[in-house]
Amino acid sequence: MPQRQPYLRARVSLTQAALARAAASPAPAAAPAHLWEVVLLAAGPANGLLFGGQALANAAPLFAGRPVYVDHALPLEATRPGGRSVRDLAGRIVSARWDGRAGLLRGRVALLPGALWLAELARSLGDADWFGLSADLWLERERAAAPPGTALPVRRIVHVNSVDVVVNPAAGGRFVQPIDEHKEYAMSELRPNLAPDGALERLQAAHRGEPPEAAPTGAAPDAAGAQPSAASAQPMVATGPLSQIEAAVLIPIAEYVEAQLRAAHLPEPLAQHVRHEFAHGGQPEAVRGKVAALQSAWAEARAQTSISGLGPITQVRSGLDRLTLAFERLMGLPQTPAHRDAERLTGIRELYDRLTGDWERTGLFRGERVTLANATTTTMAEVTANVLNKALLHAYEQREHWWRPIAHEEDFATLNTVRWITLGGLSDLDTVTEGNPYVEKTWDDAAETSAFIKKGNYIGLTLEMIDRDDVGAVRAIPQRLGLAAYRTLSSAVAALFTANSGAGVELADEEYLFSAAHDNVGSSALDATSWDAAVQAMFTQAEAHSDKRLGIQPAYCLVPIELQKTAVGLFTTTLEPGRAGNTRAIEGLNHSVITVPDWTDASDWVAAADPADLAGVCIGYRFGRAPELFVADSPSAGSMFTHDELRIKVRFVYAVGIGDYRALYKGLVADE
Repeated sequence: MPQRQPYLRARVSLTQAALARAAASPAPAAAPAHLWEVVLLAAGPANGLLFGGQALANAAPLFAGRPVYVDHALPLEATRPGGRSVRDLAGRIVSARWDGRAGLLRGRVALLPGALWLAELARSLGDADWFGLSADLWLERERAAAPPGTALPVRRIVHVNSVDVVVNPAAGGRFVQPIDEHKEYAMSELRPNLAPDGALERLQAAHRGEPPEAAPTGAAPDAAGAQPSAASAQPMVATGPLSQIEAAVLIPIAEYVEAQLRAAHLPEPLAQHVRHEFAHGGQPEAVRGKVAALQSAWAEARAQTSISGLGPITQVRSGLDRLTLAFERLMGLPQTPAHRDAERLTGIRELYDRLTGDWERTGLFRGERVTLANATTTTMAEVTANVLNKALLHAYEQREHWWRPIAHEEDFATLNTVRWITLGGLSDLDTVTEGNPYVEKTWDDAAETSAFIKKGNYIGLTLEMIDRDDVGAVRAIPQRLGLAAYRTLSSAVAALFTANSGAGVELADEEYLFSAAHDNVGSSALDATSWDAAVQAMFTQAEAHSDKRLGIQPAYCLVPIELQKTAVGLFTTTLEPGRAGNTRAIEGLNHSVITVPDWTDASDWVAAADPADLAGVCIGYRFGRAPELFVADSPSAGSMFTHDELRIKVRFVYAVGIGDYRALYKGLVADE
């Protein structure tokens, strides 16, 4: 029999209680905001676990390069393809290192340009113990149960998913101070008074030109239980002159070498050569000189290769590509370094002239005037379609798609009517006694149907608009079309609940969505009592051919804007409204409020299950989950020939319907 392992593997997110925090060093006022010195974890107890120094020291490499998100992931995000949303991405961990003397796992975090508001928040709340960083990670802990009040030791950290910016971090994670990137060796915690014993003496000896001595070996473990790291036993170098030694910042020479190699982008064999040469110490000037010499030699070698054999060509853009980037910039699309390097267009008229050569505004392509080698009669339409499609998608995604958390979404290969199928009758398995045959299980399926709907319009971009250089009008076209597409799908989904005087759409059983026959409708206004009735009604819905309860619960509360305040108060309070005593509200633990912009009845509300448990609202897409944009491409026929008009058409094809009524419950409140 295999021996039972004495430890368990578990995933934890360290967010539940704040620990006592060491005072943060004041941040220099002029330091940039996007690179920060942080504490990732502190040795000690957190969330019933005991993080020892050795476990944290060994885990330092696992943190480097991991993403930083705003808040921990919600349960629903586990069902999203790819996991976390890119909208929540705030930055990444640049490096991590163990500080045995302070008992802290320190690191550096680089914030993305769109997340610099977090830097201002960190500056303002630097001394608040309820704001900081929390690690989402996998670990192995001791299997044995601990006495009450005793933390279980962490055996090792296996994998780090992310380190997230949260309220109430449990393990001491915090922002310490911004880093001045112009002082590339700055490490605020490694000052002389915190440096290992003899660091100053070794520094002074190095300044006199004496050979460096190795740091003392055999040092005792630190207070958190970790042995001194290899980096702490290496020679140290100072970033300031010796006359300012008391204020100088010390770092291990190995870290200085790595910083220079990261900036130089040398190939790995050359980088290993530098590491080997300075493995036993050296001067910063020598390191910089060596790296610069290798960098110059490597650049020359690559240049010679590219001249003789042309070599691999990367990041080379044609004139049309650069002009397309310039058009995207003109249309206000999100900027990348490639966009910032592209030329600037004076307006839409310049784009038209350069792609068509049609200075007289005849609508015809004049190839002899066009300098772009790969421009043809359809190039103007193609470039316009590509760029405006990106702008359309950007505008469509700008608004919050309130239906996504509650809807099952699926792509289809044809325009055939969609059948949303729900299996029934598969409850408990039967017992099979020895020697007896298996019994066939009775089951069937129910299906709701939805037909695809095609929505669309076109807008004309006339030659007069181009000649007037009306950039604002052209930029507004995809923005308005994207917003219109969003509103169209939003109203179609909202109408599933409000059709037939609020009873919802008619289903295959010829009953309305919310009806007494479906046991999923009430008449009480939204409060703790009516929500509890909805929870019980949804939980006790039965499986087909069985009295077995489905056992599902609502995960979302859908309300009009008039009920938003009531719903938020209901699901975030610590005391249950309308009840005496100290009864704690359970609603705030597991429900989210969704405000539906298309609902106009100020008193009706809906409870919806997570579609991963049971799909209530279903949306099918044909030709993609966003609207498409098309541009007429013939200069000698159609609208361009007859109307001097470049027509821009938007098309959106989708089907909406109900998969299973048991996933939904409505408070259909009579108007007073």
